Amino acid sequence: MIVKIQPKDDRSTRGSRRSLVLEEAAKALNSRGVSQTSLTEIAERVGVSRAALYYYFEDQQDLVFQSYRRSCEMFARRLNEATRAGGGTMTIIERFIDGMLSPEDAEFASLSEAAFLRPAQRSTIFGLYEAILASIVDILRTGARRGELRPCANIIVAQAIVGLISWIPMARRWHTSDPLSDRDLIEAIKDALRVGIAKDRRAPLAYRSPDLSVRDVPIDRIFDNDALAAAKQEALLASASWLFNLKGIDATSLEEIALRVGVTKKVIYHNVGDKETLVVACYRRTFKFYEANAARMAAYDGSRLAAVCASTHALAEASLRDDIAPLAPLGGFESLPAKVKNETQASSKHLMDTYIKAYTTGKREGSIRTVPARALLAIRPGFFQWLPKWYDMLAPLEPQATARELTELTRIGLLAL
Repeated sequence: MIVKIQPKDDRSTRGSRRSLVLEEAAKALNSRGVSQTSLTEIAERVGVSRAALYYYFEDQQDLVFQSYRRSCEMFARRLNEATRAGGGTMTIIERFIDGMLSPEDAEFASLSEAAFLRPAQRSTIFGLYEAILASIVDILRTGARRGELRPCANIIVAQAIVGLISWIPMARRWHTSDPLSDRDLIEAIKDALRVGIAKDRRAPLAYRSPDLSVRDVPIDRIFDNDALAAAKQEALLASASWLFNLKGIDATSLEEIALRVGVTKKVIYHNVGDKETLVVACYRRTFKFYEANAARMAAYDGSRLAAVCASTHALAEASLRDDIAPLAPLGGFESLPAKVKNETQASSKHLMDTYIKAYTTGKREGSIRTVPARALLAIRPGFFQWLPKWYDMLAPLEPQATARELTELTRIGLLAL
């Protein structure tokens, strides 16, 4: 749909025009990522010439910067509104979620590729984001002090709250074959943050986190060319995924990936291909990891609650491990080749079915409460997909500690026990 901007250029309309352009930019960034979002495309979508957009933006980086700044301003405004309205701390958090994801509000751009920005722009966005997290941390501390919320690792939970909200524009695009309504997804976030999935929130739970160590080529295969080639490719894809997760795909060059692995760019071309082919290979590797993790969950010897917790721990820990680093499937999904989109959609459906079976069995055995399983699983990536983007903020925390906190949040939510 093309939204026409009228040619009139007085001060009363400039603000609304800029807002309309940024709304269209947010949709494009969430759908196709930075590389597939251009001033020309945005101009076409709003019905003006590309030259007219230079009145509002210097270039593509400025367009992304202003889109991200608008998102941060929306977060800050909705958080302030929720806080000023008063009430219990969980009420404030839920009001904040409702405000950010209201269907009446324009879509915001998820901050998936901040490293694409110029240093000064990036510093501004990081500063705004840190202020948002600090405000949420204050709310969580207040809730714990009042006895309304359980004590938790506040910075991790604050990041999870923002991550869950930020995942919704992505979830709309990933679950197109069997879509859930925005209301389903919003209520699932609030339900998960309130009480988690455990039927008995007071009962202690011990689970065995899986061994995620990356094994070297077995000693009896060190002269096996196929085994060596597979190990090299795994190291290459892990390094590429880690950099893509930290910086964004468009801000990461093949030269940087080659330097990290200790090879030349020519080696990457020889072993994988160009950057687009590398991204596709990273996506396929990621869903292979997800499938293996789901299979471990299904085979787990213990309650289904323990199995789901072990799986959650593995996903969160892997996101913060540069030797594993599944590629976070954030912005740009719609720019993938059709074959790859179909593969990932099929894998997503299989994963959904596997976890729903675990939730159903858990309900029957009495370990998992009655939950909106499909909606909870649709929002689940929001707990951990954003961790690498803000790695420096979590750097003092070990991946295992972060994984345990997010697993506990999944299990029992935030309300005081």
